[in-house]
Amino acid sequence: MSRHLPVASTPRPARARGTRIAAAFALLFSALISAPGSAALASTPAEGTTASGSSAVTADASTGYIEGIDVSHWQNTIDWAKVAATGKAFAFIKASDGTDFVDDQYLINRAGAQANGIWTGAYHFARPDATPNDALAEADHFVDTMRLGSGDLLPALDLEQSGGLTIPALQEWVATFLEEVRARTGARAMIYTSPAFWKKYMGDSSALADAGYKTLWIAHWNVTSPTVAANNWGGRGWTFWQYSNCGKVSGITVNCVDLDRFRGTDLLTSAYSAFSLAATTGQVKQGQAGSSAVKIGRVNFPHEVALDVTGLPDGTTAAFDDSPTAGTAAALNVSAATGVPTGTYPLTITGVGDGVTRTTKVNLVVADGIGPTVAGPTLWLEPNSLIGSTTIPVYAVWSASDPSGIATTGLQRSVNGSWATVKLPSAAPTRAWVSLPIGAVVGARARATDRLANTSAWAPGPTAATLLTEQAAGSIRYTGTWRTLATSAAHGSSLKYASSAGASATYTFGGSSVGWVAARGPNRGYARVYVDGAYAGTVNLYASAYQYRRVVFARNFGAAGAHTLKIVVVGSGKHPVVDVDAFIRLYGA
Repeated sequence: MSRHLPVASTPRPARARGTRIAAAFALLFSALISAPGSAALASTPAEGTTASGSSAVTADASTGYIEGIDVSHWQNTIDWAKVAATGKAFAFIKASDGTDFVDDQYLINRAGAQANGIWTGAYHFARPDATPNDALAEADHFVDTMRLGSGDLLPALDLEQSGGLTIPALQEWVATFLEEVRARTGARAMIYTSPAFWKKYMGDSSALADAGYKTLWIAHWNVTSPTVAANNWGGRGWTFWQYSNCGKVSGITVNCVDLDRFRGTDLLTSAYSAFSLAATTGQVKQGQAGSSAVKIGRVNFPHEVALDVTGLPDGTTAAFDDSPTAGTAAALNVSAATGVPTGTYPLTITGVGDGVTRTTKVNLVVADGIGPTVAGPTLWLEPNSLIGSTTIPVYAVWSASDPSGIATTGLQRSVNGSWATVKLPSAAPTRAWVSLPIGAVVGARARATDRLANTSAWAPGPTAATLLTEQAAGSIRYTGTWRTLATSAAHGSSLKYASSAGASATYTFGGSSVGWVAARGPNRGYARVYVDGAYAGTVNLYASAYQYRRVVFARNFGAAGAHTLKIVVVGSGKHPVVDVDAFIRLYGA
């Protein structure tokens, strides 16, 4: 591993590299005995060789290895373009040390290496001790420093010191560090160690390898094949091998550099791989369905992410779109029953992929989704309206209510079963005039939209027949003197009139609504009106100009029945004339 001297105006001690240095001397001593005269003693190694003279393996798939290096501030400024030109495909870069030291070349080296197509991996030099939560503090410091991204390999724990801890205590320290890194990044960090250190200070334990920490970066120099501790690392063997602690690589001019190999031909298999979740607030209306977008951020993560959601209110169901291995988004589809109370509900979305779990919070807003309450239109006749030659004016009245308010209403009329839309005078009226043909079966229906854009169903009202009885019909009984006036202005071109006090016209009919049609004018006068024998009021037919075919009196009964309408001439003053042009009525179902 590269030198572990923090940058400072006054250099600190080397922080106990003795274990590795001793191992290095032992290995070197062994190599000298087995290979007398070796070039390991050369003062300036040739480029592409290690200090011991062993040949460097280039990034050639035919060898089964990919070549790389590991560096720190110890190498000072590095020309990464030249490093890349030598075929080095990856570089482990020191990021942090202990609980507070940050390598001031880390971000510079990381950016330079990645800019030249070299994979990078951050490593943390561990300084275990018995201080409470020391492992957590070092792990958090490492995570806060390394800034993992798509061009990074798995982060690495550089384990070269025991800190005086017992084997069980160091095992616990390492496991705590690794689990904290995993909890914060989703990555199972690799472990850098030597076989001698692992056996002596970690009890040659394979527990971490068996627990899924499968990536081992073994330090074993000047051998043709490294020794792998922990039962060949749980049967998996080494992934990265630091085979020299002093190599020569173009682009690195200060000090020698550690040389490494990757066992394989695709570094992506050891890349930092993670995913994250983010979601936008979703809204669903009562009785309807809605969706919320769930974003899946992927960094070298080619695995399916299984999604689940908790916190749904009673009466709602939810399902996710499929999340393919390359998918970066999924929709959370929610359906809400009409009885789900409106409000905001906090949800937790959980994603699980390749043993990694991530969560995100999102609010589900259940909004009013119930349309307004609408009572179907009632049809009746109103005074002061004008009948046509083939139509009569009918007043339609309905109601609409909603807690959010009514934004718009709509009305349709039916003539003998055929529906047509009625143009309304404003956005949200609840009454309107409708012109309907005489002699038809008619009806109306209404609907409304509230201020949350919920629209009700059409609400129909009762149907009725539109009828007109001319003044000469046998259902009208006259007393006193009544005369006929022929005029095209009247309905049917004629009407009856009387001016003598007490003259009367009694109309016997069946229906739910009735109207008396007469003329107004300068010589018209007063008439008393009786409905079913009871006095209903006095009508004044006087007007400064003649107005024919006017509905001058109307009565609505609510339901069809047999009735009488009696008109009695008052016959006083200068304008005593009262006439009968016709009677109109609705005969409701």
